[in-house]
Amino acid sequence: MNKRPYYLFAFLFCLTMLGVALFLQRVVGLEPCPLCIFQRIAILFIGLVALLAFLHNPKGIGDKVYGFLLVLGALGSAGVAIRHVWLLSLPKEEAVACGPGLEIMLDRFIEYLPQGQITEVLFRSAAECTEVTFSLFGLGLPQLTFPVIIGFALYLVWLFFKQQKPARYW
Repeated sequence: MNKRPYYLFAFLFCLTMLGVALFLQRVVGLEPCPLCIFQRIAILFIGLVALLAFLHNPKGIGDKVYGFLLVLGALGSAGVAIRHVWLLSLPKEEAVACGPGLEIMLDRFIEYLPQGQITEVLFRSAAECTEVTFSLFGLGLPQLTFPVIIGFALYLVWLFFKQQKPARYW
């Protein structure tokens, strides 16, 4: 069984998630917080690895390397999502900042990227992690995307353990 369609699905899923994030930022006007930016970086990483795996169509150890990188990105993405939901669950008086030095880390990361409008739009942050500016059914955007991120991470773990069946030559 060929894993190419699964890699293509993962790439298209990441492309859709980034497209929705940019739509919410540029059209709806929701500013991303530093954790949202880290979430975008993780999804971008997963999408690029999935695209490379789709184009390369690896077998054997190559498939495991791509699978490991995808799972690594998924764990990073899930970790950021868990932290963000946890921060939102704290009472307002106990709420802490997004994390120690996240703004400094983001600024250093952005310095190494090619400068331009796309870089600025994708990776500049102006919001606080504990502010909920958009809600649906009483849940903020991080709480709404949390099950999607966890489900996608489980999909990538499943894909890692999925065995490729050798081709049959008749």
